[in-house]
Amino acid sequence: NMRKALKLSESISPCVLWIDELEKAFAGVGSEGGDVTTRLFGQFLTWMQEKENTVFIVATANDISKIPPEFLRKGRFDELFFVDLPNAEERRKIIEIHLKKRKKWNKSIDSIALIQKTEGFNGADLEAVVKEAIEDAFIDGKDKITTESLLETIKNTKSISSTMKEKIDKIRETIKKMDIKKASQSKE
Repeated sequence: NMRKALKLSESISPCVLWIDELEKAFAGVGSEGGDVTTRLFGQFLTWMQEKENTVFIVATANDISKIPPEFLRKGRFDELFFVDLPNAEERRKIIEIHLKKRKKWNKSIDSIALIQKTEGFNGADLEAVVKEAIEDAFIDGKDKITTESLLETIKNTKSISSTMKEKIDKIRETIKKMDIKKASQSKE
């Protein structure tokens, strides 16, 4: 399957080959019993190095510490970016996007109040807040979403930074030891 995917990407180039959760695709590389995975990994590295077509490779990983170091050197992936939890401005935009997508955005919503209460929330947490506030409003027979209804939903939502605190802290520590650019441009 991997050979087919690589051949297809070359045949339709220029293109972008998107690999989601790269660390899982090559889990077990170099470990006992991981012979097939190790061979696939070697084949993929060789293809990355020798490909002649314009195939841009973009990959995501939830835990970069599990990626074999051979992947991380220059020439394989030219840039590495760390996407941390969204900063205040990013959270404001995410909330606005989800409200507008559901046609529930209104100018009376206090974005400042929302971003102050959503520190540590990721995009999925914020989307869940918007969806739940809309569902609650529907159940209560209300058409308009208010700052208060969103704040109430936020108060009752556990963010990923609280449920996965240890893992997030460990990933951040790993990133500090590596020369990886932060994806966010603006600061809190």
